[in-house]
Amino acid sequence: LPFFHKPPLFYWISGAALAVTGQTEFAARAGSLVGATLAGISLFLFTLRWSGPEMARRAVLVLMVQPLLFLGAQFANLDMLVAGCITATILCLAHTALSFEAGQKYRTALMLSYALAALGVLAKGLIGFVLPAMVIFLWLLLRRRWPSLWALISLPGLLLFLLVAAPWFVLMQQEFDGFLHYFFVVQHFQRFASSGFNNAQPVWFYPLALAACSLPCLLFGKQLLHKNFWRPADQITADLRLLMGLFVLCIVVFFSLPQSKLIGYIIPAVPALAWLMANASLASGQASLDTST
Repeated sequence: LPFFHKPPLFYWISGAALAVTGQTEFAARAGSLVGATLAGISLFLFTLRWSGPEMARRAVLVLMVQPLLFLGAQFANLDMLVAGCITATILCLAHTALSFEAGQKYRTALMLSYALAALGVLAKGLIGFVLPAMVIFLWLLLRRRWPSLWALISLPGLLLFLLVAAPWFVLMQQEFDGFLHYFFVVQHFQRFASSGFNNAQPVWFYPLALAACSLPCLLFGKQLLHKNFWRPADQITADLRLLMGLFVLCIVVFFSLPQSKLIGYIIPAVPALAWLMANASLASGQASLDTST
């Protein structure tokens, strides 16, 4: 039966896994496992490049023990897959900007960013590129990196985005008249603004849920509350902490605005928060070592 609420990437992955393994639980969870793996690998590679191997290992270890990621990777729905796509897109765009600012090659990473954003759209709709664009724009705005912003705007990248994301939507509209209106207007804009959808929760639901589900690692991140943590002497560390802080903040604020709230919506914030907790614990350990010596 036609299912007009969500795009097809999760179901394509599930169908491919079913074709290979038969009707198994693994096949049902394959899309979520792909999303969690994508989030973990992208976080590791980005951190390895810009913060070194010790921080990369720590960030991934903290991420792996987060309850929301652990459960989301095994729960057969779309939230973990789109979270992985959003995480990979943001980190790839940030890598592109930092490479551009360092005078290094960046165009391959830029094209990959657009492709990942298109996969995010195919995973769950407009948030696949709206949220990455929001995070990166605010990050560059606060850093006043206007040349980097222009470097991220690419006509070939836009064409690649459309080549990956658009065909399914065009074919659906041709097959089912009114699909685009239902998918984008009803399921995106009206659902975001309406209070009539499922699971209405107060505005503080996601901050509380994210904090509770980040224990006990959050206890080791007490430095996140100190203003000096956000003003390190090293510029690249300051840029990365700002990026991850905005990453968490944008996701939490965006999904806190509608009354309808499901716990899986907040999963895109988990990798960035894991990075911050790992970085805070590493900085705390270094500070303790410096004091003792």
